[in-house]
Amino acid sequence: MSSEADEGAGATKRARILIVEDEVLAAFETAYVLSEAGFEVVGPAISRSRALEVIATTGCDAAVLDAMLGREASEAVADELTARGKPFVVFSAYSQKQLPPLLRSAPFVAKPLDPQKLILELRRFLKA
Repeated sequence: MSSEADEGAGATKRARILIVEDEVLAAFETAYVLSEAGFEVVGPAISRSRALEVIATTGCDAAVLDAMLGREASEAVADELTARGKPFVVFSAYSQKQLPPLLRSAPFVAKPLDPQKLILELRRFLKA
C-alpha cells in the first residue's frame, strides 16, 4: 500500500496501473510489459470482487481491464473506475463491438497483447 508520503514523491512517482485479468499468462505478460515501460503494477486482480477491493484499498492511477473475468463481466469495475475518475484500457479477446457500452467507449487493445499499443494508450491519457 502506498502512503501519502509516497504520493508526494513528485516527478519520480510512477503511474500505478491496476491489471484486472483472469488469465494467468496474460496477466503476467501485461505486468511485465508495463513494469518494463516504467509503470508501477498493481495486481493482477483475477476477479471482479478482488479488483473492487484493490481499487478501494490500494487505488490506482489507471487500469487495464479484461472485459470478462471467468463468467463475470467487468462492468462493475469499469463503473467504479469511472466514478473515481480513473481511466482504463479494455484488453479483451472479444471485439470492441461485442462489449457493453461503457467498455466499448474506452480505449481498446485486442488480445493477444500488442505491448506498444497498450503502452501508447496508457501514456496518452496519463500523459506519462
